[in-house]
Amino acid sequence: MPEFSTMLDLQAQMMLLLAIGVFLAKKKLITDQGRACLTDLLLFIILPANIIQSFRIEFNAEIFRSTRDILILSILLQVLYGVVCAVCYNRYPFARKAVMQYGTVCSNAGFLGSPLTEGLFGGVGLLLTSVYLIPQRIVMWSMGVSYFMQDDAAASPGGRTRHRAVLRKTLTHPCILAVFVGMALMLTQCQLPAFLGKALQCTSNCNMTMSMLLIGAIIGSCDLHPLLDRDAILYCVIRLFLMPLVVLVGCRAAHVGQLATGVAVVLAGMPMGGTTAILAEKYGADSAFASKCTALSTVLSLITTPLWCLVV
Repeated sequence: MPEFSTMLDLQAQMMLLLAIGVFLAKKKLITDQGRACLTDLLLFIILPANIIQSFRIEFNAEIFRSTRDILILSILLQVLYGVVCAVCYNRYPFARKAVMQYGTVCSNAGFLGSPLTEGLFGGVGLLLTSVYLIPQRIVMWSMGVSYFMQDDAAASPGGRTRHRAVLRKTLTHPCILAVFVGMALMLTQCQLPAFLGKALQCTSNCNMTMSMLLIGAIIGSCDLHPLLDRDAILYCVIRLFLMPLVVLVGCRAAHVGQLATGVAVVLAGMPMGGTTAILAEKYGADSAFASKCTALSTVLSLITTPLWCLVV
């Protein structure tokens, strides 16, 4: 497990970059169009490069066991999220219920979790994060989107076509394709040409800076008054405390390896993903509430994550 001083240094770096992103948004140096460009740059270039780079390590039995464990944990966690969504939010109106449901199944483990686990656990931590995110990305573009639909897509005309479109979008997502490419490189131990490997590494190294600037810009662009919404606080308790606690207890009971446990607990405690506010705006849910949840859970995660790292 990482040294506590290393973890604090990493958290301080991330908070500084987050603050810079907020400042740039407040000063209109990062506009709505700029955020869209940064999002596309991260999703289509930097994150895929980061994922592929994480697989460029020597493959051995320990790596195989860790990736197997983290994939099983991620699948089980998505099932647990589905149960939580079906049970815990029924008393809320649609506009908030959809936000809390989607925010439960879809965390910010992609943008925030990747640089965090890489900084804490090194290249192997980033590899495990890439594998962990496969079930989440499948769920977020399938069942996750359905939370914003008040009608049953399967029963409506063209429902099957939409399901095929969701499946195609998921399988062709740049980050999913990057996992396939990375796995092929790791399993074959194929060595890339020097110029290509260095370009990939340089692009990968941009991940933390660009991710935190973008998250800060998203927070800085939102009207967060009043920030301390009771429902947002409840969501943060579930997202940042209860979920990683369940994962930690389950991993300890099942005697999962220390590295896989550490990565899974940290990623289970990630805040709400920025995609939630975008989908809430598109489908007529409470986008302002989604922005509050994103901002509050992101800020609180900078406090809760070091605490979970101490426990694991």
